[in-house]
Amino acid sequence: MATLTIASATAAVAENAVATTHLNVRSGPGTGFSVVDTLTPGEVVDMTECQPNGWCYVTHSGPDGWVSSSYLTAPSGAGVPGAGCSFQLTIGPGGPEFSIVCPGGVDALPIPAADDDEDEAGPVVPTGNQACFYDLPNFTGGSFCRGVTRIDNLPPAANDRITSVQLSGDARVRLCVDPFMSGFCRNVNASEGQLGAIMNNEVSSLQVYIGIPPGGVPPVLSSGTVTIPNTRRVDLDTGNIGMAGFDLWYRVHAPVVPRLATGNGARIGSTPGPVSNYGDCRDATYNRTVLNMSDFAPGSRICVRTSEGRTAIVRRDGATPSNITLFYRLFDD
Repeated sequence: MATLTIASATAAVAENAVATTHLNVRSGPGTGFSVVDTLTPGEVVDMTECQPNGWCYVTHSGPDGWVSSSYLTAPSGAGVPGAGCSFQLTIGPGGPEFSIVCPGGVDALPIPAADDDEDEAGPVVPTGNQACFYDLPNFTGGSFCRGVTRIDNLPPAANDRITSVQLSGDARVRLCVDPFMSGFCRNVNASEGQLGAIMNNEVSSLQVYIGIPPGGVPPVLSSGTVTIPNTRRVDLDTGNIGMAGFDLWYRVHAPVVPRLATGNGARIGSTPGPVSNYGDCRDATYNRTVLNMSDFAPGSRICVRTSEGRTAIVRRDGATPSNITLFYRLFDD
């Protein structure tokens, strides 16, 4: 048997649990929050998030909410989070811990149990904006989850062990190979079932965030010059000319006014003044799908939010009736 000892707010993704008694479901993690439902003994729920002091968010057929983990147990024969895993109440140095224990060396996460005289407690953590981290590919193996937070030193059981990352809501993650968000770092903007060779089993610190990436200006993912023939399209995420995943479309044939149009959800940003740096694009409002060439003078720049959700600064270098030449810088945000 193996247990992953991470002594802070943890959660696995949708572990089954069973209520052992009539149990209040509350609108928030504390006895001061209103009761929205009641679990019946033996009712099966999905436990999606737990706090360091043992209060867990559950979903079920009725209104969802927070319950005390003291009154939850594993369903008969259920694997949590993998085959053969189970819940186990243990007494650790810091008091009672509600653990997920797995056989065969698969790690899991201890979750402090609630005091017997309370049914919920703890600070509210956004449940819709969360990142979960796994020690095996494709979101399997030992796992823990976080809302918006920063961890400068991953504990030994999690250090250099993250292999896949799953995001929900607007959560994004910055991963670094050294403590205190140092060394090589990169942002994860979408779930990744397998981290690349540089990051796989090398992460020592991380930050879960929403909105502006930590550090202000994210690293440049790619840059270059592209020439787009009339009626053709470019995918700024790859730099490829073609239909697949395109972001910008150049059109000059009559009766269409010469213009750039967007596709696949990409948008051109509106800014209060000229675009000169990433900050201008970070604060832009992405609400334009068409830009006439008369509004895009040679040498000027625009902001583009790509179909993959990245930010690009695009400069017009030249244009003819047959093509347009653009220089772009794509940020890994």
